[in-house]
Amino acid sequence: MEYQRVLAGDRRRVGRGVLAIILLVGGMFGLTFGAVQVAFRIDAALGLSGYTASIHVAAMLPIALLIPWSMLIQRWLYGVRAASLTSVRSVFRTAVFGKAMLVVLPLWAINLVVSNLVMGNTTTTWSTVGLASVFLVTLLLTPLQAAGEEYGFRGLVFRVAASWAKSPRVALLLGVAVSSVLFAVVHFSTDPWVNLYYLVFASTLAIITWRSGGLEIGIVIHAVNNTIGFLVLLVLHADFTAANDRSDGVGSAIMLLPCALHIAITASVWWQTRNSGPALTPGEGQIVEAARVVSRKHAGDTRVE
Repeated sequence: MEYQRVLAGDRRRVGRGVLAIILLVGGMFGLTFGAVQVAFRIDAALGLSGYTASIHVAAMLPIALLIPWSMLIQRWLYGVRAASLTSVRSVFRTAVFGKAMLVVLPLWAINLVVSNLVMGNTTTTWSTVGLASVFLVTLLLTPLQAAGEEYGFRGLVFRVAASWAKSPRVALLLGVAVSSVLFAVVHFSTDPWVNLYYLVFASTLAIITWRSGGLEIGIVIHAVNNTIGFLVLLVLHADFTAANDRSDGVGSAIMLLPCALHIAITASVWWQTRNSGPALTPGEGQIVEAARVVSRKHAGDTRVE
C-alpha cells in the first residue's frame, strides 16, 4: 500500500486519529513551554538577555523529540511498528536522502540568500560567544528539529487523516489538507503571504512523501531550509526575535519565490515516478524473498551478492 494508507483499516477510527493529533501537538507545545521556562532560568542565572543559545535549544530540541514521540503514538494507538513511519521500507533510505541533498542544498542556499537580501532583516549586536553558541546549536539541533516536524506532520498526521476515508484518492486529499492546514496553524502566523508559504511548503512535502514513499526528501528540504536560513541570519547579524515575527504585514510577494521552488521540486519528483507510481510497502512475496536472501547470506551461500 501507499505510505499514507498504512494506518487505514476497515473502520475509520476518527476519534482515535483526533486523539493522536492532540497528543502530538499537545506534546510539542508542552515540551516547548517547559524548555523555554528552563532556558529563561538559565539565562537569568547567567545574566544573559536577548536571543541566546539556551532559547535556541528550547526552540529546537522539543520539536526534534517529535521523532520518537510520533513513533510512540503510532505504536500505541495503531499497533504499527515505529520504523514504518520513516518509509514504506521501514528504514531510512540513505540513497534517497543523498540524492535529494545533492539537488536541494545548492538550490535552497541560493533561494535563502536572495530572499534574505531582498526582504532585509533587522540587525542587532551579537557577542562572539553568542554567535558561536547559536551557530553550534543550529548545526547540531536544527536538522533534527526539521526532521521532527516531518515525522509529526508529514508522517503521523498525514497517515492519520488519510485513514479516515475509504477511497484512496479522497484519503490522499484529506491527508494532504489536514496535515498542511494543521502545520500552518501551529506556526501562529496572521500574515496571508506567510500562511500561503506554509500551506505550499506543507502540501508539497506531503505530496513528495506520498510519491517517494517516505520522509527522506522532505527531511532534506526542511532541514536545509531551516539550517541555512538560521546561518544566513547569523552571518547578517540579524535579530532572531524580529526574524521570527509572523504577524500581519511581515510577508510580501517575495514569498512566491520559495513557493515556486517547492512546486518545481515536487513536479520533478512526480515526473521521476511517473512510470512506477507512488512507492509501495513490500508485498508478501517480496518479504519472503528478502528473508530467504538474508537466510542464505547467514548460511554462507557465496552465490548471494
